[in-house]
Amino acid sequence: MHRLPSLQDVLHGVEAHAIRPMDTAFASFIQELDADCQALEVVAYLLSQTLGRGNVCLDFNHHDGLTTEQLAALLAAIVKSPVVCVLAADEAMRDHIHLPLVLHGQRLYLQRYWLYECSLHRSIASKMVAMPWPLASQGPLIKELFSLDADADSDSVNKVKVKVKGEDDTDWQAVAACVAANKQFSVISGGPGTGKTTTVIRLLAILIHQYQSHHQRQPIIKLAAPTGKAAMRLTESINGAKQSLPVSEDIKRQIPQQASTLHRLLSRNRRGEFKYNANHPLHLDVLVVDEASMVDLPLMSKLMSALPPHGQIILLGDKDQLASVEAGSVLADICDSEAAHGYSAANETLIATLTAQTLDQRELEPSGAPLRDHICQLRKSYRFDANSGIGCLARAANEGNFKAWQAASQQGFADLNLLPLSDPSFHDFIELAAAQYQPYLALMSAEGSSDQQAMAIYTAFNQFQVLCALRDGPLGVTGLNESIEQTLARQQAIDTSQPWYFGRPIMVMENDYGLNLYNGDIGIILPLADAAGVVRAKVAFIGSDGQVRWIQPSRLPKHETVYAMTVHKSQGSEFNHCALVLPDYHASVVSKELIYTGITRAKKRLTLLARDSVVRRGLKNKVQRFSGLRDRLWTHSSTQISLF
Repeated sequence: MHRLPSLQDVLHGVEAHAIRPMDTAFASFIQELDADCQALEVVAYLLSQTLGRGNVCLDFNHHDGLTTEQLAALLAAIVKSPVVCVLAADEAMRDHIHLPLVLHGQRLYLQRYWLYECSLHRSIASKMVAMPWPLASQGPLIKELFSLDADADSDSVNKVKVKVKGEDDTDWQAVAACVAANKQFSVISGGPGTGKTTTVIRLLAILIHQYQSHHQRQPIIKLAAPTGKAAMRLTESINGAKQSLPVSEDIKRQIPQQASTLHRLLSRNRRGEFKYNANHPLHLDVLVVDEASMVDLPLMSKLMSALPPHGQIILLGDKDQLASVEAGSVLADICDSEAAHGYSAANETLIATLTAQTLDQRELEPSGAPLRDHICQLRKSYRFDANSGIGCLARAANEGNFKAWQAASQQGFADLNLLPLSDPSFHDFIELAAAQYQPYLALMSAEGSSDQQAMAIYTAFNQFQVLCALRDGPLGVTGLNESIEQTLARQQAIDTSQPWYFGRPIMVMENDYGLNLYNGDIGIILPLADAAGVVRAKVAFIGSDGQVRWIQPSRLPKHETVYAMTVHKSQGSEFNHCALVLPDYHASVVSKELIYTGITRAKKRLTLLARDSVVRRGLKNKVQRFSGLRDRLWTHSSTQISLF
């Protein structure tokens, strides 16, 4: 038996600032529960550490810093501990576990994360069923909504589509709408500009028409997103898209005009718990969740549990984006990212019947996990054409292809501003960023702001955003915010002599349910005149309902200035001009997912400040989060690994 590593062995050589007190405190707590098992302290530390990195569990097959023999020794040492609930490899789930740790095969879970994973698996599995209605009658409406003729001739599709290498002429939006309309659970995934919102607005029209004809009533439809900004974007997109739908005004009226955050949808009671749950389900027929890649395991588990038995849920998102900040990579696990799957013969027949389209044989999978019939990947970009540098860089990043990246970088695309990292270019970048923020500051009035003015200022501010990979350092959030703020002050665009200066953009860093403010919400400090005409500083937040909310600065929860934000915090947002800054050295946080996500926040123009060497290594670095959800959903077993 290999010598058991101690916690001191694990921490040897690790810099003090890299050791989280939370992890060492948890290790001590677990060790006290079973003083006879010395391995528990090390294992508990590793588990807490890996949870902090966004993993759901500690996988004894994969852990940097320890050898295979050391991991095997630790695993063997904890299986008999009364603190650990050991489950057989083929035991999918167990509802009642009272021990703090759960060992399932070679994955070790904190009890609550094990229960979240089991609950989510159960909820998804229960909804992997077809809706109890014939969709054949919707064929004419589907063809009209997606401009398909009876023969589905690709030349008849009345849309301007961008042909991307390797694509066929299938109208994947129509396919996605048909698949989702027929399933209680479905996922529509796609990159920027592939038309997820366009697809879902037409899908809702189909569902409303189906409810009217099959149930003789209107469906209760809810729209939601993880953050206020994402909910606001979904609201704007839905309202803009539904006006041009070739359907009756009655159907248009039934499409919701407002999206909410998931937290508001589930509602919290006085104890801080969600009001809606398995015992008190949401009152709805259809739920659409946008930016699903941002939803972590605990929240997705609670959301799925709160659905009524008959309720449909459609998840929208980009499976290739960064996973949630908190634990899990739920959308990627559900979509089985990096793996190719096709539809069953039954789904092929459904698609052919409703759209008269014939799928390529490569899109079919005669036998496979049932989940494959509930997922559709949109393939065609309507935003980025052959003359789009943003689109080319995004594809190269998503593929982890540095040669393609270099080729795109050398094409001289008009929408790209690529700056090599150096002292002069950094100075130029800060000047550029300050210039891009000047327009929103110029809209402020010393006499005070109205709601309409606040909206205009907020809209102008969101035309441009600096994104970065790190929080600390001159190329991180703190350093960039300070540099941009100092430059704007020198240009007399802002007065930083007081912390609550007019024009200061701030991001909320923690939830405050009393103020209805959530982590990631952005507000701008503006002058507001009170009833006596005295102008005071107030923070203007734009809610998902499009209304302005004014908050006293002193009441704000933890927050920070946000001329620059991390790429993680930018998810769910888009900016006409986005500036992405990468560190001057390779950092583990720089991955192909981070680069791809940062690039795709830009709609019309991208400025990139980076070294080629950092980009090259970043594109080779793929984020891998450990959980058992993917195996549960795609192999019908939580693990295929024996205990030893």
